[in-house]
Amino acid sequence: MTLTLPGLRAFVAVARTGSFSAAARQLDVRQPTVSESVRRLEAAAGRPLLVRNRERAELTDLGRRILAHAVAAVDAADELEGLLDGASRPFTVGFLGEAAAGRTRELLDLVQTHVAGDVRLRRYDFDDPSCGLLDGHCDLAIVWPPLDAPGLGMVTVSSDRRCVALPATDPLARRSEVAPAELGGRTWVVPRTGDVAYAGFRHPSAVGVAHVAGTVPSGSLEETLELVAAGRGCALASTSTDEHYARSNVVIVPLAGDVRCTVALAWRAADRRPAVRGVAEDAARLFGGTPPGSRRAAGDEGGTAWDGCTSSTWTGR
Repeated sequence: MTLTLPGLRAFVAVARTGSFSAAARQLDVRQPTVSESVRRLEAAAGRPLLVRNRERAELTDLGRRILAHAVAAVDAADELEGLLDGASRPFTVGFLGEAAAGRTRELLDLVQTHVAGDVRLRRYDFDDPSCGLLDGHCDLAIVWPPLDAPGLGMVTVSSDRRCVALPATDPLARRSEVAPAELGGRTWVVPRTGDVAYAGFRHPSAVGVAHVAGTVPSGSLEETLELVAAGRGCALASTSTDEHYARSNVVIVPLAGDVRCTVALAWRAADRRPAVRGVAEDAARLFGGTPPGSRRAAGDEGGTAWDGCTSSTWTGR
């Protein structure tokens, strides 16, 4: 099999933009050049990596599995070019809503010990719970597992108590905690996301709510809290939500039984750059996670990809 960097760049650009024409503009080449580069990569793979339709180009199952690896290869080449040119691109850490919580400063300090240049934070919403890792816009991410994201390694950095967000006028809002069995028959605000695993994690059935009267989609944590405040429904939250996104007309009530979720530092398992490896290994030691290299990343087949835990390691009870 013959792989070329232009082919990988074209594939990653199409995956990021969802369009061959947009990828061509991003790469500053003609669209036929992008199409031919992807065609050659698919020929080498022996199977389609993208499904073309009128609206956008979608990844196939194989395309999704190799995307993180392709991004890692392109990132490594870009970093090498930067070193040769005497310049380096910013190192970006993505995060989702309240996921960073109290660990943000510690994790950024840890990243800075391994990165000589700028370190930037980039916030994401429910449409990308991988926080830019799958499309290559971020180097590391602070996420809420589980994710339907093959090729990511993770190490748990903290856990958080799960709660329910209620309008301040709701009778249950005066309680110190609420049992999931008391929340049946309600309408719930849920994430608008294509990630099946993440959607399941944020659905009330994940904590034992037996009957859901209906759902209202939301694109972000802020929108979720606004919908709750407006009486459109209740929503799953966490103690960090209350600490970082307090609303005077929304009350965050813990769920009975110490129901918890985990916060994880995530990276592309195929990313062998020293800075990424060093941060992951140090995070595992600092926060007591599984040392990278002990298990294979979720979605990888074969090999010994280094990762802290699989993307199915979470607490959703």
